[in-house]
Amino acid sequence: MAKLNFITIFEEMVAAARTTLAGNWPAVADIASSSFKTLAQALVDIEQMKNDGTISDEQAKLLLNMHKNTSKIVLLTVDVIDIIKAEAVINAALSAIRIPVNAALGFQIL
Repeated sequence: MAKLNFITIFEEMVAAARTTLAGNWPAVADIASSSFKTLAQALVDIEQMKNDGTISDEQAKLLLNMHKNTSKIVLLTVDVIDIIKAEAVINAALSAIRIPVNAALGFQIL
């Protein structure tokens, strides 16, 4: 199995978010980047726990959903982001890393 690279998945998520938010990116860049760092680290941690056998596929999905919801809440703290934009940004970011993450985890989490 492939191993997740934190920097690569973080950068790909940020690039997708920047494209999705276009002109609003400067207003959310810092908070979005911080949130995606946390989400990228969570994915790396989930991969490690899966490899160690300490969590099941279902637990991994639940943990990821918790982190996705946290990212959404963080994005909603910015005035230019509404729930629809927050969902779109998170979906774009996760879509950008879907293939390597699913490959590294050995099941379809995204």
